[in-house]
Amino acid sequence: MSRAVADRLVALDLGTARVRVWRPRQGVVFDEPSVVAYDLNRGVAFAFGEQAQRMTGRTPPGMNTVSPIQAGAVTDFEAARVLARHAIDSSRPGRFALRPTVATAVPVESHGIHLKALEQAVLQAGAARTVTAPAPLAAAVGAGMEIAQESGSMVVDLGAGTTDLAVFAFGRIVSASSLPVAGLALDRALSTWARRHRRIDLGPAATEQLRIAAGHPEAESVEVKGRRTEYGTPVLARFTTAEVHDAVAPVVDAMLQGMGALLARCPTELSADITRHGVVLTGGGARDPWMCRQLEHRLGLPVRAAESPENCTARGLGLLAASVRGSTHVDEMAQA
Repeated sequence: MSRAVADRLVALDLGTARVRVWRPRQGVVFDEPSVVAYDLNRGVAFAFGEQAQRMTGRTPPGMNTVSPIQAGAVTDFEAARVLARHAIDSSRPGRFALRPTVATAVPVESHGIHLKALEQAVLQAGAARTVTAPAPLAAAVGAGMEIAQESGSMVVDLGAGTTDLAVFAFGRIVSASSLPVAGLALDRALSTWARRHRRIDLGPAATEQLRIAAGHPEAESVEVKGRRTEYGTPVLARFTTAEVHDAVAPVVDAMLQGMGALLARCPTELSADITRHGVVLTGGGARDPWMCRQLEHRLGLPVRAAESPENCTARGLGLLAASVRGSTHVDEMAQA
């Protein structure tokens, strides 16, 4: 890839929880929460990413924070536009750099209206052209999976809003689906359980911290800051790992059912290939050791997390965009 082409290519992984930008020769150059803070009185955005995330739950009257992407779909067009512009501008190689080609990922079951909204948001954010690709395809390419081979392989992208999964053979997606249960669903289940069984309110940050910490094999219990539901007073609450795992079990069951249904739709030969080769996990959820162990045990298949799993989709988007010529949507493995 020439330096001129590299300078004009941006892979934008605009996710439910985080937005990442990947550039050729540089890798991930931007990684911040997908949050925008608004001044409601003036109708303008004034903070993005980490700064806006720190304001969540603390904004005074007249201000609000927004997460513009939910389950892979744009739910707040203006917030998505300004967040994408912030990410693209923050990763520009120079002040006077030309407008880039921007590659973005979409769930495999995205409707046309959602795809159009995402493309328009990115174009209005400063892109000269957009290239979209199915999220599991980008994740598999970014993970370095050899999906062009004749034998079957499977990727499970554990994101915040969706779990995208696909089976590949001969460089094509044989079967794929997008499940509406992922990291945020796990956190909601845990927060609801804590309120119902322990009478403790946990904020989003504390809930995520508790779930991730409880996933490590050596952890027996975890302490997090919460608030008593009766009086609203702060409390330092201790939860056992067994309690955490019981709380999220229904969501894990839903994930496993979706994975099983996908495998059931595959030809027998491909299923046999996956039994030998196993499943590759990408996305932020792949960093949870307990989740990896659960999927391996319950599916009865080898399961491994990709290297830097949270960056796989962004990297794969960049590699796919660099290999296509003229296409605006990549439905299959693009050959250079």
